[in-house]
Amino acid sequence: MSPRCHTVGRLAREVEVLCEVDVVVAGGGAAGVAAAVCAARAGASVVLLERNGFLGGTMTSTSLGGVCGLYSLIDGAPVQMVHGFAEEVRGRLEHAGGSRGALPWLQTASLPYDLFIMKSVLDDLAEAPRLTVLYQARLVEAGVEGGRIRHVIVRGRGGLFAIRANAFIDCTGDGELADMAGAATEYDQASLQFPTAMFRMGGVDTTVAMKVPRDEMHRLLEQAVADGYDLPRTAGGIYSVRDGIVHLNITKVKVEGHTPDTFDPFELSEAEREGRRQARLYLEIFRRYVPGYANAYILDTGAELGIRETRRIVGPHVLTSDDVLKERKFDDAIAANCWPIEDHGGGRSTRWVWLSPGGYNHIPYRALLPIGVRNLLVAGRCLSSTHEAQAAVRVTANCFSTGQAAGLAAVMAGSGDMASVDIKPLQAVLKASGVSLTPMPKKAHA
Repeated sequence: MSPRCHTVGRLAREVEVLCEVDVVVAGGGAAGVAAAVCAARAGASVVLLERNGFLGGTMTSTSLGGVCGLYSLIDGAPVQMVHGFAEEVRGRLEHAGGSRGALPWLQTASLPYDLFIMKSVLDDLAEAPRLTVLYQARLVEAGVEGGRIRHVIVRGRGGLFAIRANAFIDCTGDGELADMAGAATEYDQASLQFPTAMFRMGGVDTTVAMKVPRDEMHRLLEQAVADGYDLPRTAGGIYSVRDGIVHLNITKVKVEGHTPDTFDPFELSEAEREGRRQARLYLEIFRRYVPGYANAYILDTGAELGIRETRRIVGPHVLTSDDVLKERKFDDAIAANCWPIEDHGGGRSTRWVWLSPGGYNHIPYRALLPIGVRNLLVAGRCLSSTHEAQAAVRVTANCFSTGQAAGLAAVMAGSGDMASVDIKPLQAVLKASGVSLTPMPKKAHA
């Protein structure tokens, strides 16, 4: 293939305006569903744009396997810290038989879930009045005038169309809309966390496999390394919601020894292939070394690579590792994070830096405000933070929380600026919606 050394012009054309609404939400993952549903419930007309044919983002396309960030571990028991929209999802999962409850591990706990039931729960939530979900719809361009987004151009299967709105929320995970609109962003490819290819195994004796302690699993995988297997990672998350099936978060995908640049089409494509190669390697290792996996097979892999970090916006407040680890509180708080710094860097291990049992830091509203675009909010993993702080606040529960806050704030802003939203009324609406910004730990649901 010849080197990339040329450019071509973009063809100017008229694009049909499909509709005009109060709020456009880009990205239908945890943050996007929360933002869109909460904005619609608050009375706004909303369009939610999702590039896949289903909702859930990383939860369902990557096949994440478990919701992180809901719980703290106190005296060995999971206690729920995050509520609001996240609790509504948790409750619906439980009611539908899509979860077996909180799973403690290390110094925290997660909520394993059934992949299809998660999709179904999100479908049901999105049946809110005034909310329209457009699937297989990808952002192409943002029309900006005077520091405000006036419309977005979207590509559907049938071609291009435009949508006009007063307010926009970027929940793409990559800050796509913020970048298109000219907002301030950061992207340091050299320091990004490594991605993971998630996969599920069938044919597992889960009565045996799920009793293997995490430290014993680590020892067995290190033995495989000593025997000559080139494993990129020797510790990870293993969940089981159905007998005979396990979900594994165990790979660490590199391209030529470094973190892949997932904005580079060549490196991203190589990383996707490498992820599947690693899944086959781990199948071989688990069959040989780990009890309960002798007859295992790969049931499926995620539809795409599990990407932890890409572009981050720069807001009036950049959340730092000190904010997280010193458990700082803010007057403009819109969410509470109880997840530790979880940094998937080089080497076979993951770096954990823990908060105190029952401890939490606030995520301030200012971290959702991208500098340079007045009618845009950003929720989810690409909010305004440093690399280290992002390693804590990126998890699913926080995506639900920041999405909920962004959806309600967008309605309150109306046709005004997002920075003008009065924080106290926003916090009052969040509280009325079940959110606690000063969570008192309670025993998790069994």
